[in-house]
Amino acid sequence: MSTKKEETRARLLDAARRLLVERGFHGVGLEDIAAAAGVSRQAVYKSHFASKADLLLALVRHVHVAENLDELVRPALEAKSALARFEATIGTIVRIEERLHELAMSLSTAALSDADAAVAWRDRLEVKRGALRDAVRGLADEGRLGRGWDAEDAVDMLSALVSVDTYHRLVVERGLTPEALIRNIVELCAGSIVVERKDTMRRRKRKPRVR
Repeated sequence: MSTKKEETRARLLDAARRLLVERGFHGVGLEDIAAAAGVSRQAVYKSHFASKADLLLALVRHVHVAENLDELVRPALEAKSALARFEATIGTIVRIEERLHELAMSLSTAALSDADAAVAWRDRLEVKRGALRDAVRGLADEGRLGRGWDAEDAVDMLSALVSVDTYHRLVVERGLTPEALIRNIVELCAGSIVVERKDTMRRRKRKPRVR
């Protein structure tokens, strides 16, 4: 059973998410969030968050639970091969972006000029990079990482392909569906970042025996 403090914390985070999407980061202060949640600004500092950065970090994690994002992560965790995990990871990241895009845009824009927002945004990006890093290392372990690709270089490239900016430009502005974006990224990586295993390629090159 949740305590009164936990319930108040959840109200503050829900209010913060709503106001950030509606007004943008610079249009929202802690007093606005407190008022929307029905608590005093002093209570925000005293009982829940030491700073605005603390609130934003908590918000990123709260949204993960509130949106039940673990269900979107599950296919990548349960994948039986490195290729399946790679493709599932791309799908997971794009589908999470679909649910959180407005909030992600608000934080990414604010991070350019506000230290608190930058802390929360870097936290979110590192979670994404961590998932991509695991997927890329799996490819490398199975001999499926393309020649010339260092693991971190591959993570950098993939991070750009699944970034909030890429999603906004292609899905929001150009009308591509999230499913099409996932498919295009996977196809773009095929033969470059992701290659066939060497033993598979050797089998394909073998000529059939003449009887």
